[in-house]
Amino acid sequence: MLSLIVALGLLSGCESFGKGVTKAILEQAEGEDTRACHIEGPASDGLESLLREQENERRKGDSRRHLKLLMVHGIGKHLPGYSGRFTEHLMREFRLDVRGRNYKEIVLRDPGVTADRLGELRLSRYTNKERTRELLFYELTWSEITDAEKAIIEFDDSAEYAFRRASLNALLKKFLNSHVPDSLVFLGEPHVPILASVRESLCWMTHGDWNDYADFADEPCDHLRSERVKYVREDDFAIVTHSLGSRIVLDSLQYFGNLSRTADAPRLPGGREATQAMEFRVYMLANQLPLLEMGQKRAEVRAQIGSYCQPGGEHFDQRIFRKLSIYAFSDPNDILSYPIPPKFAAEYIDSRLCPSPTNITINVATPISLFGLGEFADPGEAHGGYDRDERVISLIAHGVGHGDMAEIVKERCTWLETTENGF
Repeated sequence: MLSLIVALGLLSGCESFGKGVTKAILEQAEGEDTRACHIEGPASDGLESLLREQENERRKGDSRRHLKLLMVHGIGKHLPGYSGRFTEHLMREFRLDVRGRNYKEIVLRDPGVTADRLGELRLSRYTNKERTRELLFYELTWSEITDAEKAIIEFDDSAEYAFRRASLNALLKKFLNSHVPDSLVFLGEPHVPILASVRESLCWMTHGDWNDYADFADEPCDHLRSERVKYVREDDFAIVTHSLGSRIVLDSLQYFGNLSRTADAPRLPGGREATQAMEFRVYMLANQLPLLEMGQKRAEVRAQIGSYCQPGGEHFDQRIFRKLSIYAFSDPNDILSYPIPPKFAAEYIDSRLCPSPTNITINVATPISLFGLGEFADPGEAHGGYDRDERVISLIAHGVGHGDMAEIVKERCTWLETTENGF
């Protein structure tokens, strides 16, 4: 970003301007952190509350309950292990200071999808020294599915074409060639294997506890495994998405609504009742739901949240979850991120999911003053800097609107409480 600002100064014909801006940026960076953070939504506990309940149960000798957290990336090429910085910060907040030396690896496959493989699911186990808390972290890497499509424009990054570009423009073009096509590809035929990769991941999340997984698996998940219903009842589930991952996950969550019935297969006894009792939490970083809704087939059931989600409602017995809590984090300076207004949730998200959105408008990137020319914030940092922002980590861990809120959220964020009809 510094190079971009300096370049603007040089283009204006004044080298000292660029130097002055650089100096100002450094001075502002050393000053008080005034980045905004505004939350609109109901009071909510973070994932820490689930670990605390688990801890109380384990101290009484009941070790059945686990917290299972799935990470789903967004646009751009990703390699297994991409969530390292996020997990380090989050596990520190959870006081989970013990990790198994080895992870477990699952190659995702689905016989009903023509793609050879659907990516990789990496499973890690985190506990505390007392072994009273346990979190299973599932990291999904699906970007290999889009590699073949993105290869169509690989030539554009070669020296034959790139050398003719200005250096900063070349960097920008390379970023766009790597990231933007994923959203376009998802709207085409490859969305089928991408959604299948999340469905397979959700299935594996209900496979069992740590010891039920092999160190390496290369096979489809057994969707009819009877024990899956047991783990849906006993465990707590949450998902963290980034960017395009928000749309991928939302489209895939209806899979849980079919847990009690699959095509041409026997029912899983108790499956429907188990999912209907669930509160599923999804934390969407750099959410893109409104953008990716354009031009798509609308949800089958819309604008009927009260009818499906309120006890006594006409279709209450047809809901998918008891509640889908959505926490949409958006930096207003991210050109690829959007909030989720209540009207959007009502009119475009399937009512059977019982969605309850909370919007967190947060400056992840620091806006800087350009001496009367306005303010500027690095859009790349605004899109990708969530995994190291202490306020984001604290909101995921501790929530808002109760006595156990993190101090940094109390001091640095404002909260507008909203009430929810029908919950």
